[in-house]
Amino acid sequence: MTSPLASGLKTPTALQWDNRLPAKEKAAFDSWNACMARLDEERALEINISGPFLKSKIAWKLATYQHALLHRVVALADGVAVNWNGRSVLGSMLCARALMETIAVFSFLERSAAALYEREDLGGLDALGQNGTFATRDEALLEEFPESKATNIVTYIKRFDEKVLPGFNEHYDRMSERCHPNASGHYFMFAKLDREQGRTSYSDDASPQRHAGLILAALTVIPLVESMNQRMSAMVMKIVDLHHRLAPAPSDTEWDSR
Repeated sequence: MTSPLASGLKTPTALQWDNRLPAKEKAAFDSWNACMARLDEERALEINISGPFLKSKIAWKLATYQHALLHRVVALADGVAVNWNGRSVLGSMLCARALMETIAVFSFLERSAAALYEREDLGGLDALGQNGTFATRDEALLEEFPESKATNIVTYIKRFDEKVLPGFNEHYDRMSERCHPNASGHYFMFAKLDREQGRTSYSDDASPQRHAGLILAALTVIPLVESMNQRMSAMVMKIVDLHHRLAPAPSDTEWDSR
């Protein structure tokens, strides 16, 4: 794998603390920014069919899927920061909710790979990498590849809530209310009613402290990605050895058939 250092990839934007949150949150900002810097360095630029991956196409599939998700995590965290620093509350909310979704999918990948490895289920591991990489809701593609139908994101959110972090689903629902054009996502986000004057006034953010707290609560799961990614990288190497032990590659030229 090739590291993104000196690669030209966009460095994720750092979150800037401001008066929407109490001063005690400054330390959390430093911690999250440091974590994102480390995740940025973990992103692969290339994953070549060489070295250990010559022994296992399955491991290669899982590694390429893993790093696609990692790139998405970094990109969404960058989106949260860019919008947060620019005081765009809705933009931050949208990126933060999508970040929660991606972390839930990443967790499912890591936990499923570990369980399938323990069962020595090469077919399941292959399907995990294949179907996750090419998951789609496109009906035309699904006619040809029905096994690639994407799982509803709420399923991943609920699994993460049950297996990893209770309360995750509840917070996701609160974020969803604000990301959709429901009352919390339009009127209560941008408007305030003065009942005595009979006047509705509008601003970029009608409740900055409350909205800031919701966004930052969504970001508290970012450190979990670091440990998930480390475990997944180690698991990929274990899967290389498992695949080679159960179905040894006869030659480099026959890699595609495995």
